[in-house]
Amino acid sequence: MKKVIGISLIIAMLYVIVNICIDKVPNNYKIINANLQKIRFKGKTYDNYYLLTFDVVYCNYSYEFFKAPFPPGRNGSIDSLCFIKVLDKNGDDMTNKFSQDSIQRNKERSLYVIYPNHSDSIVIEAEVEKSVKNIINKINCNIDGNRMFRIETGRILKLRDTKMIPASLQVEFDGREITNKVENRVSTVNNAFDQ
Repeated sequence: MKKVIGISLIIAMLYVIVNICIDKVPNNYKIINANLQKIRFKGKTYDNYYLLTFDVVYCNYSYEFFKAPFPPGRNGSIDSLCFIKVLDKNGDDMTNKFSQDSIQRNKERSLYVIYPNHSDSIVIEAEVEKSVKNIINKINCNIDGNRMFRIETGRILKLRDTKMIPASLQVEFDGREITNKVENRVSTVNNAFDQ
């Protein structure tokens, strides 16, 4: 009887240790959708900014003992990103119209934006980007400056003065393409640090 209790205790302890110390971690991600939406910062004079976000599914899981504090998908995209294009209503490429930002960037933190129109108070971490080409390089290299690229982070892009209006967004990978309409209805967002 004591042997049964002893074995049961050992099995229970091993079960607890395995559940606490071993985690199933996604190593990669696959981009399944991309969205580009015009935004305006509440109480600011910033104009003509767009928020680029990606919807992903995580894949290539592995088990790790005492998981390191890395974000999911730390090994990057499973697909090589060929290009991201923004087209106007005539189908003309206007990707190069998105250029250097004019928001003063604080090197110590990212810019957090909140969509106040959603009832569930969705908070999106977002960073200002220099160009669309810069985003492509970061996704393919999986590096953002001196740190790992985080696909969950939205990207804020400045549209220079132009008569062209973004109509569609195309994201092409080796062997597949994502096409979406651009949301030009302005969504007012708050900087979380201004709250």
